[in-house]
Amino acid sequence: MMKPLVFLVEDDEVLVKNFKIFLEMNEYDLINAINGKNALEVLSNLDNPPDIIISDILMPIMDGYDFYMKVSENIEWSRIPFFFLSGKTEPDDVRFGKMLGVDDYITKPFSPMALLEKISKKIKESREIKKSSKLLEEKLKDILKYEEPSLDTRSKADFYYLFYLSWDDGKGPAILDYFPKNLIPSLNLEELTTQLYSTLIKIYEFEQVLEKNQFIMRIVKDLIDAYGLIDKIEENSIIAPKSGKGTFMVCAITPNFHYLNSERIREILKKIAFNIKAKRNWSIKECWEKLLLIV
Repeated sequence: MMKPLVFLVEDDEVLVKNFKIFLEMNEYDLINAINGKNALEVLSNLDNPPDIIISDILMPIMDGYDFYMKVSENIEWSRIPFFFLSGKTEPDDVRFGKMLGVDDYITKPFSPMALLEKISKKIKESREIKKSSKLLEEKLKDILKYEEPSLDTRSKADFYYLFYLSWDDGKGPAILDYFPKNLIPSLNLEELTTQLYSTLIKIYEFEQVLEKNQFIMRIVKDLIDAYGLIDKIEENSIIAPKSGKGTFMVCAITPNFHYLNSERIREILKKIAFNIKAKRNWSIKECWEKLLLIV
């Protein structure tokens, strides 16, 4: 099995040399670039993408912010876990970095062992997601078929939907609510969402899917971008591993929202899930309007 590959974008030669030695002692490989522009060239020439990117922010020619934006705009690179490693330690700097959507923000000076633990955990999570996504994409090949609509004749809002589904052991997934109500027949969004949910619970045993209480999956197919959050309502009885009892999904479907917006969309879906589990009143129309502002 190949060693995990860490891509460090950093112009401090001493830091790079020391961190390379440390990583190699812990069975990791490291490649390096000295600024964002150089890093994009390295990424373009790699046969296989790195397992994680760690980038400084203050660099000549292209800084870390611009580099991250470029990475995020590439459909393949955007799936690589990304850490900022920076001497910019002010709370506003950290908050801004995380707001952009990076997986973590590490401040200098740092503990190599603590950083290694974060790297190991993030790479493991990323590999699990890739494995799950590959399996899911294979299962969904025949599901995600529809007539491509013309975006020229409709507004962005016409192609953006929010669905709320629950699982019935007898009948399968059932749509409880969605917005807006003017479904586009050629998109088959109701069918897509129901089949997406059904496929997920058939593929994964629930102790795996809901191991961390929530399971979020993003599926991209041509014009359609589906971002679904699956959760469960805790019950007194133990739920059977392959039973869907107590589970529900909130799903946003739109024409390819930008990767940088994923974290903001995730937070809104999490709030919806919280309200559902707490049995609080919530408005699907109001949530749709908030999500629409993001995309």
